[in-house]
Amino acid sequence: MLKIGLVGCGTIATLIIKAIINGKINPIVGAVYDKNTHKAEKLGKLANAQVCNSIDELVSKDIDIVIECASVGAVDEVATKSIKNKKDIIIMSVGAFANEKLYLKLYNLAKEHNKKIYIPSGAIAGIDAIKSASLGKIYEVILETIKPVYGLRESLEKEGIDITSLSEPITIFEGSALEAIEKFPQNINVAIVLSLASGFPIKVKIIADPSISSNRHRVIVKGSTGSISTIVDNNPCKDNPKTSALAAYSVIRIIKDLSEPIIIGT
Repeated sequence: MLKIGLVGCGTIATLIIKAIINGKINPIVGAVYDKNTHKAEKLGKLANAQVCNSIDELVSKDIDIVIECASVGAVDEVATKSIKNKKDIIIMSVGAFANEKLYLKLYNLAKEHNKKIYIPSGAIAGIDAIKSASLGKIYEVILETIKPVYGLRESLEKEGIDITSLSEPITIFEGSALEAIEKFPQNINVAIVLSLASGFPIKVKIIADPSISSNRHRVIVKGSTGSISTIVDNNPCKDNPKTSALAAYSVIRIIKDLSEPIIIGT
């Protein structure tokens, strides 16, 4: 049976544990860790798992895979120590891979130790088709993200935009994926997932819309295999409106697939 360790004991980790309790997935939770001791102890009790005092302690345990659901800043340490301790890893904070040097470092490290780094598809659809299409020629990749005003409050206020005065959609960014993740680190992780899946520089457009309550991601990919177009309206998690329910379920699906005899999709 698959044995997992969780780094970061917030919304995503809690949903993983609830999925285990509800019987949607069936791994054993061997260990949990969070800098916030209260969070770690609370989740450890819920999961009936050992609470670790450090990342080093967690990766030394008898587990098969580490699930990082902490922060972009934690990815380097968690992934490096997991791989060196012969553990596969799932990375939720994929925005860390906007740093190409970090991506290449972890890629080569995983290759050297014959370990796997899993990146969930997150809050967008069509990643399996885009990965397949990337084996041909990609001509253009566009990501249009439309978010409710409250979800972009901090970014809008930094731009000097009075959110109470917005009555219609406003484009607040157009540029590359790297520029998008640098300017909106908590809002556009899907751009990095799409960039990695397509292997192509993507064009990103971010729109704030006062009339919607969900996050909408529209993806267009054109290439030698044809055109791919997807639209996803993401409902937020009940426990944390900042987290997309689909993004949370994408990591739970990976855990399920790792235990399944038949895998559907690429």
